[in-house]
Amino acid sequence: MTKLERAIAEAEKLPTELQEKLGDELLHSVHKLLALRDDLSAGVAELDADKGIRGEAVLSGLKARYGA
Repeated sequence: MTKLERAIAEAEKLPTELQEKLGDELLHSVHKLLALRDDLSAGVAELDADKGIRGEAVLSGLKARYGA
C-alpha cells in the first residue's frame, strides 16, 4: 500500500465536509505540481536547444541590480 493509499484510507474516516476540503486542497496541490513539472520540462527543452539566457548575463544583471 502506498502512502497515498494509506492517507486516503485515513481520510475516509473523517467527516464528509473535511474530506471535501482535504480533497480540494490535494487537487490544488497536484495541479500546481503538474504545472510546475510542465514549466520545468519546457525550460529544460529551451536550454537543451540553446535558447536560454546565458548564466553570465543573468549574474551580471543581478549584480548590477543589487550592487554586488
